Amino acid sequence: KNVKAIVKNISQQLHNFYEGDGWVTWNFNKKILTLSPADAFKKVQGLSHHIAGQVAHLTAWRNFVTEKLSGNSKFDIKDNSTQDWPEPVDWDQVREDFRVSQQRLLDAIAHFPAKNWNGTVPGRNYSFLFMVNGILEHDYYHYGQIGVLLAAIRKIEA
Repeated sequence: KNVKAIVKNISQQLHNFYEGDGWVTWNFNKKILTLSPADAFKKVQGLSHHIAGQVAHLTAWRNFVTEKLSGNSKFDIKDNSTQDWPEPVDWDQVREDFRVSQQRLLDAIAHFPAKNWNGTVPGRNYSFLFMVNGILEHDYYHYGQIGVLLAAIRKIEA
């Protein structure tokens, strides 16, 4: 397949996820990043993370992808570590970090050499193309979890 077309498609999907027109629901910016701090940090019984923690987790892995695309071969995140699941304290900072991660990720994708997309990510056993597609899947996976959290919060508040 044409790697350039695939990468362009992934970039468009990342844009749509954050601030574009989704085919199912509102974009991430409108649905999640407009929440109040009270809702963002509300814990729901039986669920491990609050919304702010989920967003911080998304940001951490977006930063991982950006670092790898930018040539930082030593950067890593260990599963279930504080790097993987940071404990945020300020919702405004979490939102700003996510916003910055979006721009940095799109910039890193745009500037990544086309000839390197099928190369292996340092320290991993998959390609850069697989990783970038994976971050989109990861975003949507956790967006679904955030939706469950938000529905539970709304039910509690009702």
